[in-house]
Amino acid sequence: MKFPTRARSPRAHGWLESKLPQTAMDHLWDCVKTARGERWNKNLAGHINASYKIEDKNDWFWNNIILPLIMEYGKEFDHSHAKMIVKDDKLEPYLDILWVNYSKQHEFNPFHDHDGIYSFVIWMKIPTYHEEQNSLDNVKDRDNSLNSTFQFQFVNILGEIMTSTYQMNPESEGMMLFFPARLQHGVHPFYNCDEHRISIAGNVALR
Repeated sequence: MKFPTRARSPRAHGWLESKLPQTAMDHLWDCVKTARGERWNKNLAGHINASYKIEDKNDWFWNNIILPLIMEYGKEFDHSHAKMIVKDDKLEPYLDILWVNYSKQHEFNPFHDHDGIYSFVIWMKIPTYHEEQNSLDNVKDRDNSLNSTFQFQFVNILGEIMTSTYQMNPESEGMMLFFPARLQHGVHPFYNCDEHRISIAGNVALR
């Protein structure tokens, strides 16, 4: 029996993945090296060694990376989660805060969200390999190891809690994830490594 049928997909948002060019990474490392040392830990959910506020010199990262990503996000998903950005022409997005995280082994960032309309994370230095982390005693013989991983958490159309996982390796360095600020995300610990895991994060807000 034939009868008219069509698939319907509810409007849902996602996130963007970008592999940053070396010019962007060089700029960010320069921002990190010349930071004034203002600690940012007290403003964050993370259980990590140190976080410092940094400045985007000459707004280079904003103009060359973030603004294009905002435009790309609108093309892929729309900006409806941030209603004011399309309802009031007087409100403009800006880079509200930018900071660098230094995580030691055993440290982590529990699931949380951010202020603003968009957020992003950039992996600057990943000192561990997920395959090696996956073989440690605390997860040995497990099908799914969360050692040294980043996760998004969200609810699907059935009300089920879902996760999307990124396994972090040195090859992940330079990866940037750009997402709605209210999207829950977290970072799991790594082990048996004395080097820091270094990441940069930031929030885009409206003024």
